[in-house]
Amino acid sequence: METISTPGGWVVPRVLSSDPIENLRLRRLAALEQAPYRVPVDYAIVGVQKAGTSTLHSLLCEHPNVASGPEKEMRVFMLPDPPTSRAQADDYARPARSAEVVRAGDATPTYLFWPGALERLQAYDAAMPLIAMFRDPIERAFSQWAMQRRRSAGFPDLGETIAQWAEMPLPTSVPEGLTPGQLRRRSLYVRGLYGQQLQRGFALFPREQWLLLDIRELASDQNAVLDRVTDHLSLPRFTTYPEPRRRGHVPETHQGPAPTVADVQRLVDLYAEDLALFADLSGLDVSRWSTVRVRDGHLAARELRDTLAGRLGLSI
Repeated sequence: METISTPGGWVVPRVLSSDPIENLRLRRLAALEQAPYRVPVDYAIVGVQKAGTSTLHSLLCEHPNVASGPEKEMRVFMLPDPPTSRAQADDYARPARSAEVVRAGDATPTYLFWPGALERLQAYDAAMPLIAMFRDPIERAFSQWAMQRRRSAGFPDLGETIAQWAEMPLPTSVPEGLTPGQLRRRSLYVRGLYGQQLQRGFALFPREQWLLLDIRELASDQNAVLDRVTDHLSLPRFTTYPEPRRRGHVPETHQGPAPTVADVQRLVDLYAEDLALFADLSGLDVSRWSTVRVRDGHLAARELRDTLAGRLGLSI
């Protein structure tokens, strides 16, 4: 059986189940069986995909009091019947080699978007500290498209995904006729409705339990962001900070046509009102986000299309 070495040095089988969430659980159990200590998950990075969550998680795992491996995303609360208490979930934990490791996190950035995930997380631990990272919604969506296209050459062209899936509303359940996997792949644009997602999140968890970050903050001052995160988690600050890094980067050379200027303008219009709600709720300064700049007339939709198409290697 093929094995892999995970963060923390745990050696676990690569594949134990064809179901991706069950495979994560079984690999976690394999690591926990090797560990002298197990640390229950007591904080969560809940959003958003393609906004630096892999980088933040890997940096936090270098803290001497934070458990690591074997997986970043546990996806426990994407299941319809997750545990509702720690007594039911002795495996919702991370392995550790030392009793000095006192905190463990579940970094599943789909939670903020996924129907019912935050409600299930609240039922499990209503006091859990939460972290959410954000990014310009069009740039985020195009990055997710690039990831999906890399995984499957048959994934539709970018313009086709906009035509088919741009108007998907924020779901409260997995839509009839779609599997969970199909919902994950088709949700490129609805995941950018940050205002609606945050409004739902704030109704479940008080504002003081949230730490909201812009991916640009991590890029410009990593150590300051780590200080804010460790403060939020009631951890001592790093004495030696990790080296800067970038995780989760998707190669951006792809075949196919670029979206049209009208496609990009359609997305700007889709996000316009929600971004105003998001800015009000989050307190983050989104004025330099490209989508906001097009919305406010400070950047042409054509210029944004050309820039993003160039990054992806798409033909204009």
